[in-house]
Amino acid sequence: MSEIMSKLEKASTRTLLGLILSVLFLAGCTNTVAYREPITRFQQASTVVIEGARIEYGIANQRERDAEIDRLVSNQKEITLKDLNNKDLRVLSSDDLAARMATLDALSKYGQLLLTLASSDAPVRARDAANSLDDAIVSLSTSLGKLPSGEFRNNIEGFATIAAEVTRLSLEVKISQALDKAITLSENNILAIIRLLQVDMSALYERQRNILGAARVLAITEYNTALKEPRPDPGKLKNLASRIKQAEAAWDNLPLLLGSGPGLDAMSQVHQKLANYAKSSKTPQDFAELVDATDTFANRARIIADAIKTIRE
Repeated sequence: MSEIMSKLEKASTRTLLGLILSVLFLAGCTNTVAYREPITRFQQASTVVIEGARIEYGIANQRERDAEIDRLVSNQKEITLKDLNNKDLRVLSSDDLAARMATLDALSKYGQLLLTLASSDAPVRARDAANSLDDAIVSLSTSLGKLPSGEFRNNIEGFATIAAEVTRLSLEVKISQALDKAITLSENNILAIIRLLQVDMSALYERQRNILGAARVLAITEYNTALKEPRPDPGKLKNLASRIKQAEAAWDNLPLLLGSGPGLDAMSQVHQKLANYAKSSKTPQDFAELVDATDTFANRARIIADAIKTIRE
């Protein structure tokens, strides 16, 4: 993660913009070369956003279970496996979780495909990247097959046409066309999938916010209760004060990536700019707008990376 972020921070996009524009539009370089810098930044920032969502999905059920244990302990109630296996504590079923993780993997492979197409004229590399995405789609389709039909499942199926078309164009050594095609074919499905992820992340954010709010109240209540004892135990008070500090720190650091609001929103906006550019006449103004959007996305990815670091620490 730190390596990705260091790459994001290496140079100002606006500084690079002048160089890229001059190379592209004055020296007559290919459209694939023009794509390279913004798509590189898109893929790097997307990796951060996807990792943030992956972490949130991964700890969602654990967070609910831990909150229930704290509640039972506070009320001095017995803890049983039946309590902990309560379905109400499972935000996502195992099938739901597998489908979400597979979706994130497909999004990641999609970003890698775009980067490969923008970074190389080699048809073999492009074909391999397309096949990698195809493998991810097959895995995703298997996961979705265990879920009822719905918006999430229906939009994922739109990915299926991308890999085949990119492979065909790559073998015909039409890498630039393959890149445009991959972006335009995926335009509606990518945006729909991101919106669905945003709904998921927003719900997880609200649940986390409620859990942290309850934890703050509980920590303060327990401290004040111990303080009112006839002979308060200094050691106990110190430990309870530490719990208050931890609860307050968690509240203050409630990371922006929860709900992936800024990150997923920026990812959606940048992909729309990519699609607009792919369908445009590719003027310097079109390119400048694309680079500005990827610059904003990269900046938001830095915030999410900091939030991920906070969670892991």
